[in-house]
Amino acid sequence: MKKMIVYILLIIVVLIGAAGLYLANELGNNPTKEEFASYEKLSYFKDGTFQSPQKLFYDFDNVRNGPAGWVRFLKKSRFAPKGELPKVELMRDSFPQTPSDFAIYWLGHSAAIMELEGKRLIFDPVFDNAAPIPFAVPRYDKAPIKRKDLPEIDYIVITHNHFDHLEKKTVQSIKNGHFIVPLGLKAALLGWGIEESRITELGWGDVFEGDGLKFIAEEGVHYSGRTPWNRNKILWNSYIILSENMKIFWGGDIGYGENFARVGEEYGSFDLAVLEIDGWNTGWPNTHIFPDEVVQIAKELDAKHILPIHWAVFDLALHPWHESIDMVLEEAEGTGINVLTPMMGERIDLDSETGFWWREVNF
Repeated sequence: MKKMIVYILLIIVVLIGAAGLYLANELGNNPTKEEFASYEKLSYFKDGTFQSPQKLFYDFDNVRNGPAGWVRFLKKSRFAPKGELPKVELMRDSFPQTPSDFAIYWLGHSAAIMELEGKRLIFDPVFDNAAPIPFAVPRYDKAPIKRKDLPEIDYIVITHNHFDHLEKKTVQSIKNGHFIVPLGLKAALLGWGIEESRITELGWGDVFEGDGLKFIAEEGVHYSGRTPWNRNKILWNSYIILSENMKIFWGGDIGYGENFARVGEEYGSFDLAVLEIDGWNTGWPNTHIFPDEVVQIAKELDAKHILPIHWAVFDLALHPWHESIDMVLEEAEGTGINVLTPMMGERIDLDSETGFWWREVNF
């Protein structure tokens, strides 16, 4: 009996150790002390953390459809669609061998593949759940493409390190292409086996140029962190992407801020603004954009088209999964701003006519 107890305890210790190693690897490394020291000269780094342009605040007494604790992320959401979502299933041969001057495939939530001036970019690719453990924060439905079917990628663009934007397994599956990431994220990528030569970190205002494309990192009202202990140890970026014929604003996760008007004045009219529309709640009023702010931001950027992202995959904000898109369309009516609403996996360009596919789903 004593031996059995010892064996059981050893097994428990081994399992706990294995789980700890797994989680540590999923979470990713933090920057080194030397890297943190180099950030001290930045105006938006203070007391060991990156600072949001506007301080985030929370009003938990006014959480819409709440309060709700973390346990809700372990089961299917009551706000989820009742059936499968319409989508275009993609394989490797669904993509042209040579990328076009411009096309985009929204893959759900904030993930997308873009063809731009003969190059192929992928943004915030996440294909599983949005947590370091397999059963937490489940998807509403599967992604329209599998990792093994991804086409050749030239640039992998990451906005920040939250689990719904950065997925270790997907990062490791992309064997070619150059990573463009926020300051501090290189340490995690190196720990996951990505060669340093394939990684460029950008701070706010920094520029990367290659293959006729220019990526400018832009500030945003948000935060980062994969644990409570590394909150804001790594930066978060929006991106201005310029090519010979296109001007694109890729928002990532952002709350409303004064920077949008400044960007519009500095860079002029944008062909496309890719903006999050979901994740808002009165309990965290400046962490994500509210639907009425989406169109206001597009006006400040002088954007002709909006591609809504950050919706239809995860329940992160305690409201019906389809609510935000209808609110954005209502706000955009009569403004002259075109809202592109492709199905997941659907190939579109700026002239595409997109439909109201979510209205076909059983709510």
